[in-house]
Amino acid sequence: MRIIRIAALFCAMVTGASAFAGELKMAHFMPPTHPMDRHVMTPMAEAFNEAVGGSSEIKIYPAGELGPGPKAQYKRVATGVAELAFILPDFTPDLFPVLTGYEKPGLFSDGVTATEAMWDNEDAIKAEVSRAVPLAFWANNTTILITRDKIVRNPADMAGLKIRIASDNMAQIITAWGGVPVSMSPADAYQAISTGVVDGVYIDPTAFTAYKLYEVTKYATVNIPGSISSFLLAMNQDAYDGLSEEEQAALHAASGKELSVKGAAAFAEAGKKALVSAEENGVEMITLTAEEVDVFTELSPFKAN
Repeated sequence: MRIIRIAALFCAMVTGASAFAGELKMAHFMPPTHPMDRHVMTPMAEAFNEAVGGSSEIKIYPAGELGPGPKAQYKRVATGVAELAFILPDFTPDLFPVLTGYEKPGLFSDGVTATEAMWDNEDAIKAEVSRAVPLAFWANNTTILITRDKIVRNPADMAGLKIRIASDNMAQIITAWGGVPVSMSPADAYQAISTGVVDGVYIDPTAFTAYKLYEVTKYATVNIPGSISSFLLAMNQDAYDGLSEEEQAALHAASGKELSVKGAAAFAEAGKKALVSAEENGVEMITLTAEEVDVFTELSPFKAN
């Protein structure tokens, strides 16, 4: 009987039954109220869980529960600490030259347009995600400059300001404008601003509500030339291979281009609401004139063709 049971188990495995039946951990480092949790990861998990009927279940671990910060997210999913992970390619640009190539200022007017362009280059992006299975990739809003206590209208106002950035591209931009780039997780920005470690952040506007930056800042230059950040949702290769064909199909149906575009659109809407909320909480919105924008654009190390 024991031999029969072992043989039956082996047959089930080779015919596609899930080797990962049970919990599939999805890791990210943001609060559960963040737009990307609410509009991308949670809907994807719910759609997958409903489709597979309990044979497997995606469970989300937000706020760094499986490890803090964005830098090691790709390593976590590649090594199986988590079966799925939300990744910021900005923090490991050498691994993602294609994805981070979309971040240069002036290339795209908004995140949805950038996301569509990414999916037009789908094969190249998927090829560089060599240590995991890419499920979705998309872009956020263009960055704005949020400062603690100084209005920024020209590069002279930037001189010596320590500005939180997320990527090498952003670091080059802030340096060209006279600021001092400081790399850190967006989750650390609130404390860094409130204690004077940085004077501001170069980030998309959803940070106001996602990290309550309106509590520790006074100004936002909303149309300074901005870049986007690319996002990636990926799955551990072994975990993916262990799913049944039906589960794999359900996973792709719940992710892909459609989810990516919805994520970018949700981010855009959340960004608009965040700016309104910040202004209601006392943050002054600074809008540059066309001439002032041109000054920053001319100093930028990146210019759109």
